[in-house]
Amino acid sequence: MMHNEPSAAIRGQFWRYALPSMFSQLLNSCFIIVDGLFIGRNLGDAGLAAINVAWPIVALIQAVSLAVGTGGAVRLATALGKGDEDEALTARGNAVLLLAASAVALGVGLGLTYPYILPLIGANEELYPLAAAYIRVVCLLTVCQVFATGLLPLVRSAGRTLAAMTVTVGGLLGNIFLDWLFIQRFQWGLPGAALATGLSQGACALAALPLLLAHKGWPLRLGQFAPCKRMIKGILHYAVSPFGLSISTSAILLITNLRALRYGGTQGVAVYAVLSYVLGSIIPLISGVGDGLQPLVSYARGARDWQGLCHLRRKGLALAVAVAVISGVACFALRQVLPAVFGASPEAAAQGAAAMWTLTLACPFVAVVRFSCSYFCAVGEPLAGGILAYGEPLGAQPLFLFTLPLWLQLEGVWVAYPAAVMLTAAVAVVLTRRHLALLPAGE
Repeated sequence: MMHNEPSAAIRGQFWRYALPSMFSQLLNSCFIIVDGLFIGRNLGDAGLAAINVAWPIVALIQAVSLAVGTGGAVRLATALGKGDEDEALTARGNAVLLLAASAVALGVGLGLTYPYILPLIGANEELYPLAAAYIRVVCLLTVCQVFATGLLPLVRSAGRTLAAMTVTVGGLLGNIFLDWLFIQRFQWGLPGAALATGLSQGACALAALPLLLAHKGWPLRLGQFAPCKRMIKGILHYAVSPFGLSISTSAILLITNLRALRYGGTQGVAVYAVLSYVLGSIIPLISGVGDGLQPLVSYARGARDWQGLCHLRRKGLALAVAVAVISGVACFALRQVLPAVFGASPEAAAQGAAAMWTLTLACPFVAVVRFSCSYFCAVGEPLAGGILAYGEPLGAQPLFLFTLPLWLQLEGVWVAYPAAVMLTAAVAVVLTRRHLALLPAGE
């Protein structure tokens, strides 16, 4: 039965989970931004365009890692909410096992196929050598990215939110130093950027693994890592929507790169690289709200604390939208500064500044979509989360990217993003109303 107030435990833990996750996600995005700063200043528009063309491959690795980690984190937190410690430990062990298998499959698979993939995703004769040099190093260090990305949701679900944030801070500082060393000092170009990021992520993984496995009161036994068909199936079930949410960025990046290349050439891709770097610094901050609250939401669902669940949804959505609005306004206010920060040419910088309003317009709707998707995953509704996660990159975004430029040319490529997230946000509202109507005690 619901009480008149949200449970004291849920209310007291909100900021403890939300804020460190937001900060950690923002810092994670800085791995990309730091690369962009050094690459843009040392290699110019060609370097920015090449890394943007190659990024869908990197994003695929990140999407798989985050999906497995989040799926395991949902199972872990839900089991803890039910008071089933054995189930929680099995979730932990099998999630780590799946991350290891993913690292091997992605590293080998992409290492063998990237020469065929890059030309298909926009790497022309000018950009292919640079993009290939970057991806070769990424594939060699795939295991670092997989574990750095996948372990952090599990560490947060284990209650170590501040420790997860500390690991991310250390990794970012290491990445900044190594980027300076490899790109600025040694002039290793894009391979240096990939090496700096990979080594930094490897250090994060080595720090995060004992935080998860050496948790006080949770015995570590070899049997927890034995493949459990039921648990693996459950983790993958919950991984569907976070994978789609993460890979959507890659899918949108791929399609937009191709359209920008058609309507604006290499400079058009460089302009989009600037916009994607800016957006890439905002989306993790917005997504951090839903990702950070996921353990609490899953715990509340496992404990059948419906009032606490509704409290988390309302407060989390309000926080995500507020962060998005502030971030969007800041981007617009700094529109003349941000493109130049990444070393874009004066022409690309001017076009990037002129297009920045589209990101400002999109931000609040991005918050609704991202938070709703994370929420649906956490409460065990992967179908609703999947509709949002896959609907935007596979439906709304291609629709607008292939229609609006027919009338607006390159400007239509930039306008397509806010149009797509507006449509997807409307779908999120409908799905949320349906979910609320089906809660055992209503809202």
